[in-house]
Amino acid sequence: MRWIASAAALLAVGVGAGSAQAALIVDTIDFTASGTNPAHALLGYGYGTVNKLDGALDYVSWTHHFDFGTEVASINSAVLSLDLRDDGKHDGIELAFGIASSGQWDLGFVSTNTYSYNVALQSLLDGSFTVKIVSLIGDFFIDRSILKIDFTPVTPVPEPTMLSLLGLGIAGAALGHRRRSRKAA
Repeated sequence: MRWIASAAALLAVGVGAGSAQAALIVDTIDFTASGTNPAHALLGYGYGTVNKLDGALDYVSWTHHFDFGTEVASINSAVLSLDLRDDGKHDGIELAFGIASSGQWDLGFVSTNTYSYNVALQSLLDGSFTVKIVSLIGDFFIDRSILKIDFTPVTPVPEPTMLSLLGLGIAGAALGHRRRSRKAA
């Protein structure tokens, strides 16, 4: 299955602060017959087991949840990777449709493979990313979904008031040291 990957542009969300080195978030969801790990990622599924899309219009839907842990200066890139596996029972066609909360979609043939897609960056700002795959013809397994987000956190810039207080503290310490030096002499 080949997705139409949108061109991902740098998205600036923080203003007026310096930036630090890039950081990486990796959110992994594993699929089993009875659910997902983590369990709260599963939104819904059609019939049968969660990890097997079995025939026409069977589906599974899930959400990646993540926390940047800091204010974000920019999101540099994001990639969604899906591990799909043909069940080997049909010699014919395995066809699926996939859509993400960013509006990105694809229609294509499925084989045992890892499929990777660039993610529209503006869709990541709320800390979640939802995906739905629908089987159109045939049946196949979904084993894992991995969302990797490369971002740059904001480096806090000291406020002028804080710098003034720090300067006053240093000046006070220097003055105290000078007075003690005079008394000793």
